[in-house]
Amino acid sequence: MKSRLLGIMSLITLILTAVWLVLLIIGVSSKGPVDTFEEAVAAVAEPDALFYLTYTNATLVTLSVVALFAALHTYFHASDPQASTIALAFAPIYGALNLLVYGSQIAVIPRLLVFQRMAVYEPTASLLIGQIVQGWSGSAIAALNSLAYAILAIPSLIFGALLLRQNRLMQVAGALLALNGVACIIGLGGSLLQNRLLEMGTLAGGVLFLLALIPLSLSAWRQP
Repeated sequence: MKSRLLGIMSLITLILTAVWLVLLIIGVSSKGPVDTFEEAVAAVAEPDALFYLTYTNATLVTLSVVALFAALHTYFHASDPQASTIALAFAPIYGALNLLVYGSQIAVIPRLLVFQRMAVYEPTASLLIGQIVQGWSGSAIAALNSLAYAILAIPSLIFGALLLRQNRLMQVAGALLALNGVACIIGLGGSLLQNRLLEMGTLAGGVLFLLALIPLSLSAWRQP
């Protein structure tokens, strides 16, 4: 039962994360990178279907990741209750921060755009929009997003270490999950230092997390 629950959650998270990567590629290729405050404000001036789909999916990814780590806690609780419980404690913090990040894109930005069209509120609304745009690395919400993934790095490292004690497929998943944690910590460092190269660690962590879900899902479904 524990392995089946882990298999279900890893498969759901794999599908949602794969969709996230596809939507990210489509968004960047169609609109290009956002490098300045002005570009950040312009990027969300007229939210389209892709914008809402991207952040709705990102919200679902956040929820599924929290559930996945809960499934990992259930899977390892009997063999290592202390480590798995400590790891699980950080997942809700990540979830709350990222729900704030992604929820603000689809719930707050459209409301601010209404005020941006009023001359008296336009400067203030534009300033707030620029700081809420998650796609711009210079925004406050992007820094919060990096912090969320750095917090998730802690359970990633712990569960990664626990997975290294399992079968071959889970060992591969554990190594990739641990690397994801390291990459996300580097990404937070890049955000704090405003280093664009190091900031890419968060994105690299997302790709490594996606790759980790493949052997994890296969191994969980193969177990009796």
